[in-house]
Amino acid sequence: MENSLTSSFATTGQALADKAADKAQSGIRTAQDTAKEAGNILSSKLEDVRSDAGTAVRKGARRVQSARQQGLDAISDMAGRARDAASNGADSIVAYTKKNPVKALAIAAASGAVLYTMFKALSPSRD
Repeated sequence: MENSLTSSFATTGQALADKAADKAQSGIRTAQDTAKEAGNILSSKLEDVRSDAGTAVRKGARRVQSARQQGLDAISDMAGRARDAASNGADSIVAYTKKNPVKALAIAAASGAVLYTMFKALSPSRD
């Protein structure tokens, strides 16, 4: 009888150990599945963020290029205006000189005298 009682305890103990092992394996599989799902969700979110960042960088680059082009256009426009003003000024001086040659010569001589006097006054004297 003792043999059957020991056998019954062994069988019951083995059955309980098998159930515990099954529960542990089931818990491990559930944890693995949950970890895989969380990893997939995280990977998807990371890909979304990477995509959004790429879009933002491309938009920023387009804005910088647009601003650069506008700046170059503005500089080119100002240079053209300055060139036109210089050309118009030169044409105006030539036209005035042709109409009033004596006055133009007198103005040039007076300007030269003023510049010479300023140069002499501002330059250090040699003692």
